[in-house]
Amino acid sequence: MKNGLIAYFAGNPVAANLLMLFFIVGGLIAGSNLPVQNFPEIDLRSVTVSVKSPGSSPREVREDIVRRLEENVIGLPGVERVVAAAYEGLAQVTVELATFADAAAVLDDVKNAVDRIENFPPVSAEQPEIEYSRVEIEVLTLSVSSASATENELRLAAQALREGLLELPSVSQVTLLGTRDREISIELSEVELRRNGLSINQITDAIRRASLNLTFGELRTDAGGLVLHTVSKRQFGDEFEDIPVITRLDGSILTVGEVAEIRDGFVDEDIITRVDGDPAILVRVDATGQQSIVTMGEDIRSWLSSYQPPPNVEIGIWSDRAGDAVDTISSIVGNAVVGTILVLLCLVVFFDLRVATWVTLGIPLSFLGSLIFFGMSDLTLNLGTIFAFFLMVGIVVDDAVVVGDSIAAEREGGKEALEAAVSGARAMVGPITIGAVTTMLAFIPLLFITPPRLQIVNVFPYVAFFVLTVSLIEAFFILPAHLSHPGRWSRPPLSDIQHRAHVRLQTLRDMVVVPAVSWSIRHLWFAPVLGTLLVLFALLLLRANVVRVVYFDEVLNASENIQADLTLPVGTPFEVTLAAAERFSDAALAVNDQSEGTSVEAVSIMAGNLLSRRTAEAGPNRSHLASVVVHLNERPIRRTSVLGVTRQWRENIGDVSYLQGVAYYTQRTQSESGVAYALKHDDLDSLRAATNELTASMASMPGMYGISDNLVLGKRQFEIELTPTGKAAGLTPAGIGVQLRASFHGAEVQRIQRGHDEIKVMVRYPRERRQSMRELASERIHRPGTGENRASEAPPASGGEVPLSTVADLSERRELATLVSIDGQQTALVSAEADPALLTPLQARRQINESVVPELLERYRNLRIQPHGSARTEGNLLGTLAVLVPLLLIAMYVLIAAFLRSYWKPVIAVVGIPIAFSGAVVSHWILGWDFSAMSLFGVIGVAGVIVNDALVLMDRYNVLRRESSMLPAIAAASAATRHRFRAVFLTSLTTILALAPLLYVRSEELMILVPFVVSMLGGLVFSGFFILYLLPSLVMIAEARAE
Repeated sequence: MKNGLIAYFAGNPVAANLLMLFFIVGGLIAGSNLPVQNFPEIDLRSVTVSVKSPGSSPREVREDIVRRLEENVIGLPGVERVVAAAYEGLAQVTVELATFADAAAVLDDVKNAVDRIENFPPVSAEQPEIEYSRVEIEVLTLSVSSASATENELRLAAQALREGLLELPSVSQVTLLGTRDREISIELSEVELRRNGLSINQITDAIRRASLNLTFGELRTDAGGLVLHTVSKRQFGDEFEDIPVITRLDGSILTVGEVAEIRDGFVDEDIITRVDGDPAILVRVDATGQQSIVTMGEDIRSWLSSYQPPPNVEIGIWSDRAGDAVDTISSIVGNAVVGTILVLLCLVVFFDLRVATWVTLGIPLSFLGSLIFFGMSDLTLNLGTIFAFFLMVGIVVDDAVVVGDSIAAEREGGKEALEAAVSGARAMVGPITIGAVTTMLAFIPLLFITPPRLQIVNVFPYVAFFVLTVSLIEAFFILPAHLSHPGRWSRPPLSDIQHRAHVRLQTLRDMVVVPAVSWSIRHLWFAPVLGTLLVLFALLLLRANVVRVVYFDEVLNASENIQADLTLPVGTPFEVTLAAAERFSDAALAVNDQSEGTSVEAVSIMAGNLLSRRTAEAGPNRSHLASVVVHLNERPIRRTSVLGVTRQWRENIGDVSYLQGVAYYTQRTQSESGVAYALKHDDLDSLRAATNELTASMASMPGMYGISDNLVLGKRQFEIELTPTGKAAGLTPAGIGVQLRASFHGAEVQRIQRGHDEIKVMVRYPRERRQSMRELASERIHRPGTGENRASEAPPASGGEVPLSTVADLSERRELATLVSIDGQQTALVSAEADPALLTPLQARRQINESVVPELLERYRNLRIQPHGSARTEGNLLGTLAVLVPLLLIAMYVLIAAFLRSYWKPVIAVVGIPIAFSGAVVSHWILGWDFSAMSLFGVIGVAGVIVNDALVLMDRYNVLRRESSMLPAIAAASAATRHRFRAVFLTSLTTILALAPLLYVRSEELMILVPFVVSMLGGLVFSGFFILYLLPSLVMIAEARAE
């Protein structure tokens, strides 16, 4: 008894207490220094290549940029697929990584592949931007609003706020949203240009020569080196006015200011942001991967309390994710405390106060001690790690209760306290350790879960390893030392209550449970058949949609805001887009009136861009896009659910057929379309027809909304074709294109850095000149050699310019606004959302796959329809698990088989997992919840408890058979069940009590955990049936086969 670590710590309370203090103090110190976030950093597992080409049509972007990028990145090692999109003025190629690919290697390969492209990018395009895609971690977003300030004053106030925030040590990323970028626009007078015989190119050349900083070299003198340089780069608009364009023979100078009006203002785009009706700019603060958003939020709020904005400007908190994190942590800690107290009260009824207290304290000790190891693994405190703690609750409780019960049983058998502590703990070392290791193995596949919304589970294996390691140390080295003392803590009347409870539990065991177990063993196939029926019943509930299956529960993942992204036909006037956004805003305010002012706190709109970062179209400002955000009141002020408010809002909006599409976002985590397909066909007309049929079929399905596709016509375009006169004049399409681009889009002269803003200097005609069809037709085109490259001292020869209408024909046409391709094949993307009150995305996809897709494939030859969005994500997830899970099952089987010394018993140990799954499904049916991914994680949590208990019972069975070879198998199975009954009963009861408070949470941050808890509770109830009745029967069947 005196040999070994267990005996050493049991006989040395000082060492055990120091070890306990190490975990407590170390955990508190480590926990107080851990960053706190809402979610773990999300890795999108993709590389994005973006190339801007201002003024280029989608077709030009497709031909000149996208195709060349596709040719060089498709087929790279580690690349699963390449999704490319050509917009007006923008090419975006997304390289999606395979599941097991090395992200750094793929990023380097993509960069090298792009660098190898010859003569790339085209002259009209900017340099490619290549980055590894990640989701920004929002801390909070501030609104800078004013009812009276000008746009420039509001922008200056927002810039001052950004500069102040960046001075805080904890803040490094601040972005302005909902405002136009600054620009210096040099707007030329055509009259002055003609009078002086000038072209736009001459003006731009003059500015480039005069506005620059240039170093000429170094003059080496005896006194030292002198650097020669000129500092003449202009920074503000009025500084460009005195730049000379022509120096005449008489010494007079024609300057830029004499032929142009210079505006130092904003880019020539329309965008309006309003918060509660007032013009506003949003200032968003983001955190890096290891920054604590709670600390940052506290620093920012403290700084704001003393910040003085300009007069008539208000600073408000538009979105506070840091506050959400604080509320989440507070709610979880509160529920954990309540659950721990309930566990203690339960154990006190059945055990001595000493045993109950130390067993209960071992539970929070395991979690607290695990925090010591978080820093070395770059883990943070977030919903993922905390959720993993809940996942471990059942296993940690099981470890503590099983060891505590084993020690208590040894003492009840007449052994001295120290001897009982050592022997009771040693008896559980094998099964508890094997159970912990198999649980760690079971979590390994979660490391490879790549869907963004499920990456929260990537931290589970780390947390499981740390928590279970500390739990084993606590159960075998700390708990025995605390239970090795001979004295009892319980005194009357508590001891009397404990005695009565002990007697009644023994009576239940001996008069009900053991006879039932004996009966089930004698009727050997009863329990297996009943277990099979339970599993079939659960599968029937799922198949019949009595319990609906959802990938991610939108109801429980609802955010505190509802956002609608509006897409009108491309080319829609900005005023029409703004009116549509205001209509949505009015409909949201009407929801508030209908709920007596309890639902909506405020409404924000942005017209001319999107607030969301879910689409590439949110990059360049666009007049046909708008976002409307409804800020909801918190519970209990708001009596309607988030989805209920969304449904009311949609009803108030009414007909939206005038929109090209509208997407509603109500979830906290990044989401993909619940119902989405990618259609591929070489013929665009066939692709468009098939797409129209699919969208029409979706629209006819009840519960489907937000249906959209990317085959949308873009802006009107004029194609220019040279006439015979133009060809005779020596003109070329390229030459005309360059001149027209400079005249109407403008020529970028240079870029200057002013503070944190990069400002373009553009030379162009005035806006009024660029908005007239008549002006386009009469545009003067310079003939080759008649002014473009002449000296600036003399005007061009007469006849050097000709009207555009003379040398070229203009023909109007419209093309698609967005050209999408997947792996080089032109693709139509169709997406929609399903109202969870009427049908789930899975039900919608099943209906479409069975009734619509086959007809389309039959009608359109060579048409390919592939899942997209969340459906494709789910398929990839199942494919990954199909590879990893069998390998891990083999490893777990080998481990358990070696421990139990049997080929059949490891299979029996995991048979309880389908039973727990059945309990989870039935509990969802009873309580009326959908079965989601979080529900499945609850089953995983129960699985660890079941395997633990099964190993403990079978180990006890093996010990009994080894100690008495004459003992019949039936008697050994009954005796093992009788011996382990209290541990099984108390494990289930205490775990249920520990998690039960979460069923009654009112915090919307924690509602996402409810399906997990429902699965755990249902699985634990059904696992009792498995451990006590089904497992002994299966052991007897295995023994019969062996004999």
